[in-house]
Amino acid sequence: MVDPAAFTITTIIALSTCVTVTHSAADNVFPEYIKVLPSPLVCLLDGCIIGTTRSALEGYQFEAFFGIPYAKPPLGKLRFKDPVQVESWVGNYDATFERSKCIQKNDARPQSFVEGSEDCLYLNLYRPLHIGEKLPVIVYIHGGSYASGSASFAEYGPERLMDTKKVLVVVIQYRLGVFGFLSTDDISSPGNYGLKDQSMAMRWVQRNIKKFGGDPNRVTLVGQSAGGAAVQMHMMSHLSRGTFQQAVSMSGTALAYWNYNIDQARVARRQAAVLGIPAAYKMSTEKLVETLRWVDAVELGKSIDRLKYFYVHPTALYQPVMERHLTNGTFLSEDPRALWSAGKFQQIPWITGTVPNDGAADSLGIITNVTLLKQLNEMSRKYIPRLAGGDDNAKATQMLKNRFFQDGTDDRWLTANNFLHLQDLLTESTITYPTARSVKQHLALKKNNKSPIGVYYFIFKGRYSQSYSYSYTTNDFGVCHSDELLYLFRNTAVGADFPSGSPEAIMAKSFVEYFVKIAYEG
Repeated sequence: MVDPAAFTITTIIALSTCVTVTHSAADNVFPEYIKVLPSPLVCLLDGCIIGTTRSALEGYQFEAFFGIPYAKPPLGKLRFKDPVQVESWVGNYDATFERSKCIQKNDARPQSFVEGSEDCLYLNLYRPLHIGEKLPVIVYIHGGSYASGSASFAEYGPERLMDTKKVLVVVIQYRLGVFGFLSTDDISSPGNYGLKDQSMAMRWVQRNIKKFGGDPNRVTLVGQSAGGAAVQMHMMSHLSRGTFQQAVSMSGTALAYWNYNIDQARVARRQAAVLGIPAAYKMSTEKLVETLRWVDAVELGKSIDRLKYFYVHPTALYQPVMERHLTNGTFLSEDPRALWSAGKFQQIPWITGTVPNDGAADSLGIITNVTLLKQLNEMSRKYIPRLAGGDDNAKATQMLKNRFFQDGTDDRWLTANNFLHLQDLLTESTITYPTARSVKQHLALKKNNKSPIGVYYFIFKGRYSQSYSYSYTTNDFGVCHSDELLYLFRNTAVGADFPSGSPEAIMAKSFVEYFVKIAYEG
């Protein structure tokens, strides 16, 4: 049996019993299609979509619509531009297969390479086979340091949620890295394109989810890691107002130092310099962006190897920014830390939580990177304080060394015996502390009872872990970053399905039921 203490949830409000969903053919919102068509067909304002049928883990059938476009492909002159709404199409759109992930180079993992395409603004949508009434919707935003990730069915399989037959699930893709977050801190390239992609996908859900049997007034926005921080950002952005009614941030917060860069323009110029663009530090921002706009996508993605340095978080080089030139399409007009501390966020139910070793992903991403590890070893006193979200203040730096790296020398803090302490440091600085700060400020600033908050701490350790993906070793890193996702989504990329009746299967059922309850009741 699962130890109840292994999955701790503290909620500020009481939750009642879930609504039971009935399945009546007479009440079905698509009766004409169910009777005669071998494949699911849904007609939207943009055109009709043909999906496919899949089997959930308990044998139930559900319908999958892969690769639905929600914006025009951001190619050519649309690179480094706000997303543009997709145009209508003629005939039936084939949504029976997945489209490409957004172009990326996942340097959080060893032996990474450039993969994906700029033509990537798609979402995957899943629904139970028969729907008797409008069901709540879970919209999921993947993590990956704003640098990697996708809506992959293999990684974010909805089977456990589909087994409940109580929710619709939408998993979205958005531009990443330089393609999604290049900013010159002015009108030439305001930035935040990946976040604007997410917002457009959420507006797509509002316009179209009824056609799939979903309830646009019961949308729960869920994200993990950078996706969790993005959820919190959407709570503060006017661009996303009205697109969701409750939110869940898993091991990710907008108040973390890695979520916001005050000098992204410096990164943009360095980006041009490492590509060999002449006068990268002197040319106008307009010319800089126009030059980068026509660089080969693979070369641009690959150049991250030469861009890595500790000025910003080394595994999250491109980050959200405050947009100084305000338009109707502005996503973020102020520093998110200032917005949150002033209570300028949607007054809706919000749940957040962490796992014990959230810093494993970042620490392994540094330790397994020869360049970054060399920098960290040779200039520990300069760079490690930056990983704590601070600077090289002498007193604070010494306190940091005494706490985490006592056996290191003055200049080389890391040793064979203490390098795992980097994981402890990053767990606190990147996730635990800013999450606690977010919760404390939310409790102090919420304006009514319509914005309850819940906090969880996930400590269940199962047979599989995401740590292998970060390190390619079987070393035990505890319950690490992203491990909780293995119990919400089916992930065939990490391991086989849990045996029936196993502690992992029991935990997965409990975790899924909790999220379904959130979707119904907040």
